[in-house]
Amino acid sequence: MDKPIEKKSMPLWKLGIIGVVVLTVAGVLYQLLADASIRTYRVPANQLIVSTVQQGAFEDLIPIRGTIQPLESVFLDAVIGGSVEEVFVEQGDFVVAGQPLVQLSNSQTRLSAAQADAGTTEQLNFLNNITTNFEYQKLATERQIIDTEFRITTLNRQKRRFERLVDDSLISEEEYEAIIDELEYQQQVLGNLKARQQVENEERTRRQEQIKDQIDMLTNNLEISQASFESLLVKAPISGQLTSLDVEIGQSKQTGQRLGQIDVVDQYKIVAQIDEFYVSRVAPDQTATFSLAGQEFQARVDIVYPEITAGTFEVDMIFEGLPPANIRRGQTLQMELTLGNPVESLLLPVGGFIQDTGGNWVFVLDESGSSALRRDIRVGRRNNRFVEVREGLRAGERVITSGYSQMQDMERVELLP
Repeated sequence: MDKPIEKKSMPLWKLGIIGVVVLTVAGVLYQLLADASIRTYRVPANQLIVSTVQQGAFEDLIPIRGTIQPLESVFLDAVIGGSVEEVFVEQGDFVVAGQPLVQLSNSQTRLSAAQADAGTTEQLNFLNNITTNFEYQKLATERQIIDTEFRITTLNRQKRRFERLVDDSLISEEEYEAIIDELEYQQQVLGNLKARQQVENEERTRRQEQIKDQIDMLTNNLEISQASFESLLVKAPISGQLTSLDVEIGQSKQTGQRLGQIDVVDQYKIVAQIDEFYVSRVAPDQTATFSLAGQEFQARVDIVYPEITAGTFEVDMIFEGLPPANIRRGQTLQMELTLGNPVESLLLPVGGFIQDTGGNWVFVLDESGSSALRRDIRVGRRNNRFVEVREGLRAGERVITSGYSQMQDMERVELLP
């Protein structure tokens, strides 16, 4: 009779080994499947730039390019149009204020000036004649008053003599009364003359004020007419170098047309174009630094022009201290403009990733340095060397800071040996 064979159960330690193997294989498979689902970009490590996040003082600087320009420039324009008759200087000459530069010719302006001069002179003569007539009238009235007063004095003497004679019956009453009547008449005439003299004085004063105003106006008109004629001779308004002169003998120039430019060449300023992004942060008295011929120099923002053209606005800067030697008009300078005081911050070196991500995310290396995962961050201010990190990174972490153009859609980067 057969005996049933009993199956021996597997020892627990074998079951444990099998379980570990199964879990290990499952973990490896899961990791392989998980890795396969992550979009990965593989690139040699030597083709990337890796930078370390660091704690330090953030200097709020922006790079700008400035151009040397004269501190003062004056443009020469044709006040009155005309043809170029004579040129007294050449471009590049040094001129002094008031020096003749160009003679223009305009027959119409010459004729108008002559007519205005003749007409104004005629009116001035007419007004002067009126003033002279007023003086003659004043003298005539004064003469009449003098004659009347003299006649009254004579009549008073006759009256006193006749008073004695009429008492002695040496003259008739009629002759005495005639003297009395003549004296009263002359006194009334004198009163009338003095009243007329007062009216004439008031009228003369009023008219003389009007005439004075008219003469002043005519004189100004005459000066303007003469000035318009004299403006055909273009003179240097300031002393300096005639850096441009666009005239040729016989050439016709319109009124207001640009003829040239005079620069004060012993004083300079720096004109810079700055991106409109910084228009609210640039202000007068901010400083900029630059290097030239191995030396450091400073300039100060003097004027900020708010008008934005082609995405930039303009500022004028003046040198702080002694300017560089042998600088030239039109020379360009690479400068750093300080927008604020240094602030302790978390800093990440600037790289090509800024243009690709806008500073919204980066690839952060793991501890082994063989791979990097995408991570969202938040940045603040930036200068030409660093960007300020507000969130998402810690000091000491390493970040790929080169361009991300080939891996913008990736979630991980593997660095190949």
